[in-house]
Amino acid sequence: MMAAANADYNNPCDAFRSVLIDAGLLPGDIVPDGEIRRCGTSNKPRSRNGWHFLYADPPAGAYGDWSTSLSETWSGNGSLSDDDRRRLHEEIERQKAERTAKLEADQAAASEKAKAYLARLPAATDANPYLKHKGVNSCPGLLADGNLLVVPVLSPKDNQPMSYQTVNPESSKLFLKGGQTKGGYFVIKGDGDPLLICEGIATGVSLHQATGHTTLVAFSSRNLAGVAKMAWERYPDRKIILAADNDLKTAKKIGNNPGIEAATDAARSVNGLLAIPGQPGDFNDVHVAMGLDAVKDSIDGAKPVASETENAEDWPGPLPLPDGLPPVADFTFKLLPETLSPWAADIVERMQCPPDFVAVAIMAALACMIGRRIGIRPQASTDWTVSPNQWAILIGRPGVLKSPAMEAALAPVKRLAALSVEQYQAELAEYERTKVAEKLRAEAAEKTARAALKKNPNADISGILDFEKTEAPTMARYMANDTTAAALGELHRQNPNGLLVFRDELVSLLKMLDREENADARGFYLTGWNGDSGYTFDRITRGMNLHIPAVCLSVLGSTQPARIAQYVKGVVNGSGDDGLLQRFGLTVWPDTGGTWRDVDRWPDSEAKHTAFMVFERLAKLDPFFGGANQDTGPDGRPEGIPYMRFDMGGLDLFREWRKDLETRLRSGDMHPALESHLSKYRKLVPGLALICHLADGHSAPVGRPAVLQALAWAEYLETHARRLYASVTAPEAATARAIIAKIRSGALPSVLTVRDIYRPQWAGLTDLDTIKTGVKLLVDREWMVEARKSSGGRPTFEYRLNLRTEGLR
Repeated sequence: MMAAANADYNNPCDAFRSVLIDAGLLPGDIVPDGEIRRCGTSNKPRSRNGWHFLYADPPAGAYGDWSTSLSETWSGNGSLSDDDRRRLHEEIERQKAERTAKLEADQAAASEKAKAYLARLPAATDANPYLKHKGVNSCPGLLADGNLLVVPVLSPKDNQPMSYQTVNPESSKLFLKGGQTKGGYFVIKGDGDPLLICEGIATGVSLHQATGHTTLVAFSSRNLAGVAKMAWERYPDRKIILAADNDLKTAKKIGNNPGIEAATDAARSVNGLLAIPGQPGDFNDVHVAMGLDAVKDSIDGAKPVASETENAEDWPGPLPLPDGLPPVADFTFKLLPETLSPWAADIVERMQCPPDFVAVAIMAALACMIGRRIGIRPQASTDWTVSPNQWAILIGRPGVLKSPAMEAALAPVKRLAALSVEQYQAELAEYERTKVAEKLRAEAAEKTARAALKKNPNADISGILDFEKTEAPTMARYMANDTTAAALGELHRQNPNGLLVFRDELVSLLKMLDREENADARGFYLTGWNGDSGYTFDRITRGMNLHIPAVCLSVLGSTQPARIAQYVKGVVNGSGDDGLLQRFGLTVWPDTGGTWRDVDRWPDSEAKHTAFMVFERLAKLDPFFGGANQDTGPDGRPEGIPYMRFDMGGLDLFREWRKDLETRLRSGDMHPALESHLSKYRKLVPGLALICHLADGHSAPVGRPAVLQALAWAEYLETHARRLYASVTAPEAATARAIIAKIRSGALPSVLTVRDIYRPQWAGLTDLDTIKTGVKLLVDREWMVEARKSSGGRPTFEYRLNLRTEGLR
């Protein structure tokens, strides 16, 4: 939802504050810097359930409440346009990336500074003022800088110092500016089980002196969970005890006890035990007041967290689960050439299939018909030439009529192919008759030549043997199905205009091309997408050096969501980074719901006839009749393919669109896979404009209406591309939601193992690896807590549902 501004637009901070207060939030300072800030709410003033952030230009932001799932956007003028919403999102991501980069750089510099500083310090002695004040001895690893106690902060990655804490005699503690403390710890080595974890250094030394156990100092309550998880992952068989600080004084002020709450959460997350001082303060205070035996008794009496009475307030606020597949734009028949739109609509109505499938297949078929007959030069003066061949993939679950839609769209191409077979057979019969006559002429010529040489060995017989020979006919081909790359190359050599590769299940082709032994085939396909580059096969059965001057391939096929999601995962994770998948500019993954109607009528014969004539016209296209130009070489002979350009209206539109595209591609805000995909739109858009222009029977130049259609295609297709690359995380979110649904229905307990989920083989929960990814997402988003299950053997893990997820989706 969008919250309206209720204060002066020129004072966005006050306006935004008013909106926050009206929504029940208790904000602190309002700073329009895009930083997310947590705050209390009117229901729970001392909590940090509220959140908000604000940007100054445009004055827009967002706010919410984790505990109630409230999430709103806000604009200073009462509305937020799609462009502003996109800019807001992009600005958030940009600032997040900048903050992350700066933080990492500062932390790296601080780490080097810490190592240099610590390397020159002597070990701390028992005479250190702070240690004497706390009544504890020094231990290995503690350092001193004059009267300061210096405690190294070790990195969980490599156990090397990444910062340090200084403590003066008055107990004032400071960390190195810019140094990382999250996840950092200090270790006091001791005997085996159990492993103790606490907040402060004095507490840690008291615990070690009382028990002799290895003790990890986490430096703060906020760090307990991270250190506990690190210890648990390194030592899965060791018992872990969280030694809490009993912040009773703080609890009286703010209503909650941060020391006990943080230690409880940390213990719960690792299935550990919890020890709480029986008096206000920490275990060093117990040591000073009651002696080391009292400390040891408390540790020996540590209890499982599971035995404590729990309620939702004891749990952290869960983060929202990611949405499923992002929405996609609906198809409109206005995207198609006017001559073909009625035919496509007729197919869709009678077949009751998504219009996207029929339309995209039609565009791929048209691209195949045009091929290298004519190209387009998208700029006014350069020789950059685009071939209009297209790669298309239809994505949908089984039963949504992908194959019938493609077959219907390809009907005109198959008709032309059938006519081509008839023509070829007739030409072949005539060729066979001519071949017999040529053989007889050759024999007679040879006889005459022999007689001439017999009379005069030096006689010129070239005129006798030089007679016209008829070339064997070739069959015009438009499509190829299941064929090797070399065989496809031979077909292409005979049909230099180009071919359409049609594969009903396309991912099988992509996976075949991914195999190392098929690197040459992959290279051939990649070259074929360009439409203007040559390729030579050096290893084929019939000979060497089969050269194709310009490979031009269109590709059309379909697949299922699960198969393409698995393939995309490999692309997103770095394999297949040469952009093979990203070349499928005509990728559609439509929603397939809606109401079905029984449509039983004859096809629209007029629309069908018109469409078939369009394909026949393009198959016989004379580009020069339509006003195309062609370059000439130094010898005056034609060079390259004929081409058209945009008219001024179309060129202005294309320039404006491309400027926006290039800016977005250079922003660094996109995933590299999506960025690569959208970069191929430089070829997609001019190619689609040319297809629409020619299909409607227009001559040069390519006009503004065709460019508008192509740009509308690009906007529509980008939403489908974003769905394609988001499909990697969508299955994880779907699995996570399925697990939560089973828990809420009572089919699963709130404390469970992966095996509990897998064993019943529920729909959508039948694959062990898929279940594990869903569970991991729930843990990462704090919907569940992972804990080691003590079994005496191989470590197993159980998962407990966060009580605060009740009612969340």
